[in-house]
Amino acid sequence: METVTFPDAAVKEKLSQFVLVHINTDEDKATAGKYGVGGIPDIRVMKSDGTSVHQVLGFSEPGAFIQELETGLAKAK
Repeated sequence: METVTFPDAAVKEKLSQFVLVHINTDEDKATAGKYGVGGIPDIRVMKSDGTSVHQVLGFSEPGAFIQELETGLAKAK
């Protein structure tokens, strides 16, 4: 994700609609446990109250990732 998906211009544009939070699951085991993170990458779309509404597990190509983000936005409404 770091080398293929996140650098993509269309992904960057879509991600500008989100507040991005990166959790180091090795250092912050409490947060990882709270949300049931078992593997990475584990991307969550969440409401402002911390409710998870959509999850993307594993690697996604840019186009597929954008579709996942759009699904998450629709669920968050």
